[in-house]
Amino acid sequence: MDPVLLFLISFFTGLVLVILVWYIYNLKKERERELEKKKFEEEIVNSLLELKKYTTESISDEKLSDKFDLIEVALENDVSSITISSEEGLPIVSTIKNPERISAEYSALFQQILKISKRMPEKISIKFEDYYIHIIPIVVDGIILYAIVRSNFDLEPVNEKKLISDIRNVLEDYILS
Repeated sequence: MDPVLLFLISFFTGLVLVILVWYIYNLKKERERELEKKKFEEEIVNSLLELKKYTTESISDEKLSDKFDLIEVALENDVSSITISSEEGLPIVSTIKNPERISAEYSALFQQILKISKRMPEKISIKFEDYYIHIIPIVVDGIILYAIVRSNFDLEPVNEKKLISDIRNVLEDYILS
């Protein structure tokens, strides 16, 4: 066999093996990071639940829920923040500290688009440089509310349905209580 051909075959075989080993190594590291991220998120949620029990225990003797409302929904659905706003732009519940400006701004934007389009949009997505804002109308007991969701990615229909379902469950606790 020609030495050049033997060298080329050996070189390409070695190159393919190195690329394959590198790919498997990166895949393993990515799985470890995802597992660590999920573990960290669970730890945060459990800590928040524990904190919620201790901080509200002294306020009332009522039995507390076993979920941490909107923050838990945001963590489960990998979104940065969720703000629920009324039609008037008043924040109802939010994962951010001062939701007044965001609530008023984006509910007014939705109202303007509603006036122009003459029918209720299912969702409005606004893409900024490094994040998205989604304005999703949600009707709970005949009350129209807006879920203003900030995420690092565009919501897929399946993820959006799960997110809306989770938000509805939280809103029912706020509205019916």
